[in-house]
Amino acid sequence: MSVNIDVFFTIQGLKTEGERAAVTALLAEVLETEGLSDEVSVTSGEEDGSQFVRVNSHYPVVFSRFYLWRESFEQTFTHSVNDLVPHAKVVFDWGYPDEA
Repeated sequence: MSVNIDVFFTIQGLKTEGERAAVTALLAEVLETEGLSDEVSVTSGEEDGSQFVRVNSHYPVVFSRFYLWRESFEQTFTHSVNDLVPHAKVVFDWGYPDEA
């Protein structure tokens, strides 16, 4: 079964622009591998004294078996980010526009 999902997640708590650049490079690779690179925008900046990288979809993305993909993606991506920047925090906020 397919579902429309608003993709939105943030990598927070980055301390330097170098950490932000490293996370952005990792993210570009992951988004390409997952087939999401054309579906989302990546922004970055500084907020409350720390660096962040944010991903959000241009429009709802159609997923098949999202419930299986989501858990694996969240765990793998969070682990990859924490291997790179141990103090970073990944916050996922998936949206379900069909339920609104």
